[in-house]
Amino acid sequence: MWRLIYKFPDYPYTVGMAFRHIAVLLLLSFLLPLTGYSWGFFAHQRINRLAVYILPPEMVGFYKKHIRYITENAVNPDRCRYAVAGEAPRHYIDLNVYGDSALYKMPRFWQQAMERYGKDTLMAHGIMPWHINRMKFQLTQAFKDRNLDQILRLSADIGHYIADASVPLHTTRNYNGQLTDQRGIHAFWESRLPEMLSDN
Repeated sequence: MWRLIYKFPDYPYTVGMAFRHIAVLLLLSFLLPLTGYSWGFFAHQRINRLAVYILPPEMVGFYKKHIRYITENAVNPDRCRYAVAGEAPRHYIDLNVYGDSALYKMPRFWQQAMERYGKDTLMAHGIMPWHINRMKFQLTQAFKDRNLDQILRLSADIGHYIADASVPLHTTRNYNGQLTDQRGIHAFWESRLPEMLSDN
């Protein structure tokens, strides 16, 4: 039997109840970041949804049938960005770290990039373009294998990373204006503006 630790008028508060309350508070604290980011997911979901309509005609039918999945799961990479080791660098590349015209001078293939810069440097400054390339090969293989679950998951995910690649703030160390006294510009650019300017 749980020992009574505090008694409100007509309400005994036991250790078991305290543990349950703590568990609920911890659960809520883990969920808050997800709900806090959820307003920023709008753009990723919109981009994945609209991308279905500009696919080659032979692919549109397949993806239209699964448009709800592609749309709703566009945010999965952000959901695990801070929980899965190695996930965060997949969302960006700090091109300015690599010097002038880095986009044109950097190796196109992962192995060559690792030989030139080393894995630690690449992981510190983002691996987005190489990760997209890797996902393209995985998606191609999923189509060859006719693995519907993999096709859908990889399609939703690659849409997310390609959308990240199109955001200039995902290609610079100054991703949130922290180096130029413009803190918060990332959320404004990537989340607030799409929501404000969307025709919904």
